Amino acid sequence: MTGNTIVVAVKDQIFSEVAGEVVILHLKQGVYYGLNHVGARIWQLIQQPHTVSEVCDLIAQEFDAAKEQIERDVTALFDDLLSRGMVEISHA
Repeated sequence: MTGNTIVVAVKDQIFSEVAGEVVILHLKQGVYYGLNHVGARIWQLIQQPHTVSEVCDLIAQEFDAAKEQIERDVTALFDDLLSRGMVEISHA
């Protein structure tokens, strides 16, 4: 996954915000998945297609963390969500 990789949440799931976090139900798998407040913000962003770089830039503007750490964490989250079938990727 590179900065130009486009990520978007798949449509066969529902989610709800609870106390600043997100709980997602993957409808095909029948599995719940939870995200903390930073993950919840990323989840909101990828309801529409965004590149990895765009997401990292937006998160860097909103949260106090080093850009390199944000890039590692966002990429790790996207890799995890992709392995669970919760996002789709394409290349710009």
